[in-house]
Amino acid sequence: MLDVVVIGSGISGLSTAFRLKKLGFEPVVFEKDDQIGGNIKTLSQEGYTFELGPQTVLANDEVKGFFREVGIEPIVASPSSKNRYIYKRGKLVPLPLNPLSFIFSPLLSLPAKLKVLREPWAPGSTKDEESVADFVRRRLGQEFLDYIVAPFISGVYAGDPEKLSVKHATRKIYELEKEFGSLIKGALKKRSLGPKGELISFEGGLFRLIENLSESLEIRTENVVLRVRRKDDRFILDTREGKVETRALVISSPAYTSSYLLKDLSWSASLEFDKIDYVPLVVVNVGVKSGYVPEGFGMLVPRKEGKRILGVIFSSKLFPGRAPEGKDLLTVYLGGATDREVIELSDERILEIVERELKEIFGIPGFDFAHIKKWKRAIPQYTIGYQKYLDLAREMEEIHKGLFLTGNYLSGISVADCIRYSAVKARDVAEFLG
Repeated sequence: MLDVVVIGSGISGLSTAFRLKKLGFEPVVFEKDDQIGGNIKTLSQEGYTFELGPQTVLANDEVKGFFREVGIEPIVASPSSKNRYIYKRGKLVPLPLNPLSFIFSPLLSLPAKLKVLREPWAPGSTKDEESVADFVRRRLGQEFLDYIVAPFISGVYAGDPEKLSVKHATRKIYELEKEFGSLIKGALKKRSLGPKGELISFEGGLFRLIENLSESLEIRTENVVLRVRRKDDRFILDTREGKVETRALVISSPAYTSSYLLKDLSWSASLEFDKIDYVPLVVVNVGVKSGYVPEGFGMLVPRKEGKRILGVIFSSKLFPGRAPEGKDLLTVYLGGATDREVIELSDERILEIVERELKEIFGIPGFDFAHIKKWKRAIPQYTIGYQKYLDLAREMEEIHKGLFLTGNYLSGISVADCIRYSAVKARDVAEFLG
């Protein structure tokens, strides 16, 4: 009988398994696919090195410490990565970086700016739980929602601010209001409104992290776990290679896969987890001639502007070696909660849209390289009422001692969130095993 099995080899599963290994246990990781890494995938083709999933990690001191343990040296994004742009009325408008630039920015009208300045006196909410959109309209106004927050939500969640919960999708913003009664007051006292850390990647891309994590682990790829049952003080797993018994079980799969695995332990929990919405996303990496995009991280397109592109990351501007000499690598996003139909389009049609809109926005006449990745279930949506899923996960762990649930549907959707949460899960497993 094994001490601990981890199902899923994405960043959550591998980080948890790695930490358990450091604590002296021998975790065995089961992965149904022939490749590890979940949605972290890096490819190199025709002189371009590009990501199909997450592009960067926002690393604070805790996450950097984890990288040191893993034995991998991060590379920090170019200083110009602080420059972000919003597309408005045919132009790229820099996102204001300080109060003075905000006052003179053409991004918002004068009435919209005055609404923002009155934010400390905005009324409190009368609802038990607000959407991101309702929260922003109440405190900052419709225009701020349309041209700053909604594009940001598209860039992070590929989500719809009308449906996402401010408490769960943008928890730090929610907590600023709860603690200080005002976002502006809270930001001034904390000297920050957003998350802290450095944008990093690795030489050769994010998959290097997956490779380093996996070096010391036993990973059984192409081994599907078909069924999970509880018997006395252990779990019995029916896998493609036969039965496996384990004292502790970590399920780090997406919610829709976890739902299937939990059906013999709790049919009702299985049905609930299957309701978590994952939006589709199309990621198109294109190679273009240098000189068309400015220095910076990238740009976002408000839905009001009538484009199908959600945003573009200037990938070769962030890290060296991502494009051949004289070329730029751009990572273009389409789809999400507000345009789910894109995922059904042919590759040819998607490339037509990307080529047309890159020409309209940047003046780019075309590209000499393109790669399309379609994620039918890309990012979990932390919608209103999401607390019930978090409560259900805790309840399952309490009822079925030795079961541990993790993943970006529980811990926060970013790579850094998953890494931080793996420390919690690893400690919980170690405490259970004794």
